[in-house]
Amino acid sequence: MSADIEIERFGLGRLERLDLRSFWGDQVPDLMPWFAQNLDLLSQTLGIEITPLQRDPHVDRTPMQVLGTDAHGRPVMVENRLEPTEQSHLGQLMVNASSLESAVVVWAAPRFPADHRRTLEWLNDRTDDKVDFFAVELGLVRIGRSLPAPVLDVVVQPRNWRKPVRRQAGGSSSVPVPVPVPQHREATQVPLLQPPMPAQAPPPPPPPPPPPPSPAPMRGQPPAMASDKDGGFQTAEVRHRYFEAMFDAVARRRPGFRVPKFGYENWVGFAAGPFGFYDVAFTANGAVRAGVYLDMQERVATKRLFDDLFSERLGVETAVGRILSWERLDDRRASRIVDYREIRDLANPEEQRVVADWAAETVVKLMDALDGRLRSTAQILLSRVQGGV
Repeated sequence: MSADIEIERFGLGRLERLDLRSFWGDQVPDLMPWFAQNLDLLSQTLGIEITPLQRDPHVDRTPMQVLGTDAHGRPVMVENRLEPTEQSHLGQLMVNASSLESAVVVWAAPRFPADHRRTLEWLNDRTDDKVDFFAVELGLVRIGRSLPAPVLDVVVQPRNWRKPVRRQAGGSSSVPVPVPVPQHREATQVPLLQPPMPAQAPPPPPPPPPPPPSPAPMRGQPPAMASDKDGGFQTAEVRHRYFEAMFDAVARRRPGFRVPKFGYENWVGFAAGPFGFYDVAFTANGAVRAGVYLDMQERVATKRLFDDLFSERLGVETAVGRILSWERLDDRRASRIVDYREIRDLANPEEQRVVADWAAETVVKLMDALDGRLRSTAQILLSRVQGGV
């Protein structure tokens, strides 16, 4: 029985990746209207909230491809080209960005050569946090005879970039509000004019300023969870109950799963193998992370395994059913393939159940899609590296 017949027997289709130029021919359309109508997809891909603009701003009388602003009021500028990237494109992108005090610059193209990736990474490393550069590879996929759907893959992002967690005090929905970005030059304080004082009575020194008040914690925002220093026993207890619920959800989805022993830490690792292990963890800024932690105790082999999986990220994400965060972590031995979810009040039983089910589903889908490949490929890569290959 052929693979196609076997797939059809289960009511499944085959995902096909299309060549942009072959699909459209010489009549390549302008995709900016599509980007403008699908800001939610671009926002999810980049991990930032984008507020649409009512009109395109102009710089030097030339319309810029600006779709909106991020939560800090920075323009989100998109340059989309469906032909191979060239040095002139990169130069024009930098000219447009240099006309703005701050910006999020997104360059979308079918493929980025290594030198263009290095240039954007170099810009991210040497510019301040007012400007961020992203490179997004644009592709087309379809299943059977369905309409083609654009797919966005981030291949360059600011160093240590991670999708931020959005939260709002009081549990209300978060709406990004542009805030002014400080200018480069420092503000100069101008002293208030005082009435003249007699020579024999010099003015007394000003009293010391009162200490700034401690910021009140945002409701629903847990403290850093690297230890129990600020969380206390109650925070650890909540985490422990959450992990219990999460493992119960994993066992329901994966019969025969053996729940590991775990304590009151801020993370749990399980189903370990030569590739590393699956893990669910609380991050310091109040989110839950779930996915695969790649650590083969050997840096070269670990990075090769990550790169091997990253080269097929579209197929992996299609199998898992969501856009993942691919974190190579070049400054560490390990790498991660994970997803993040914000939490507000984990002590709430309903939210605890929802977030536990989300983490369990994420891990189980990754297991179904990758577990066999992870274990076999890790063994091969380890033997090659140990053999000097």
